[in-house]
Amino acid sequence: MASKRSKNKVYLVETSEGQYRTFTDWASCEKYVHGRHVSFAGGANEPEALAKLLRSKTKNVSREKKVRSPAPDLPTIGICSDAGTKGNPGPCEYQITDLDGHQLEHKFLGVHSNNYAELAGIGAMVQYAIRSAHELLWTDSKIAMGWISTGRVGETVHEREVIIKMAKKIQQLLDEHPSIQLKKWHTRRWGEIPADFGRK
Repeated sequence: MASKRSKNKVYLVETSEGQYRTFTDWASCEKYVHGRHVSFAGGANEPEALAKLLRSKTKNVSREKKVRSPAPDLPTIGICSDAGTKGNPGPCEYQITDLDGHQLEHKFLGVHSNNYAELAGIGAMVQYAIRSAHELLWTDSKIAMGWISTGRVGETVHEREVIIKMAKKIQQLLDEHPSIQLKKWHTRRWGEIPADFGRK
């Protein structure tokens, strides 16, 4: 099968000076663009190649605009935890990291729900904070925070009795160490929590 490039008779390359160079074969064009950060496109003629090149540049600008800059209130102090599961329930784990994503603690938990893993991670993070004098703790789990603060867990929650015990134990530790604050990580504003396993 002939390659798509063989259908092109003209190639336009935008140089770093904003000018255009024209090539009539792909080999010459490829040799020129190799190692250069330049935009190029091919077409049956120059107008078609230019139209493709301009469309490509417009798409790239749109993509760049979608990349959000870090919010001015992005947290810079504290540690965080997150859970990772393969299936729900399924094999799960948690990790605790600093806000640069450096792993401080990690544990495989066996087969449980994601909520179980989130709470296990938060509980371990609180204990880590007690040992290491950290005071700001971050989690992206609104559900887990609600269970910890209220002690109320829905009747249909998987492993409900264990979940209730875990939530109460975490709240007890927080009550005993009032300087430690468990805070919500706002993913929409700040991006993924640094402890995220990247499985989404």
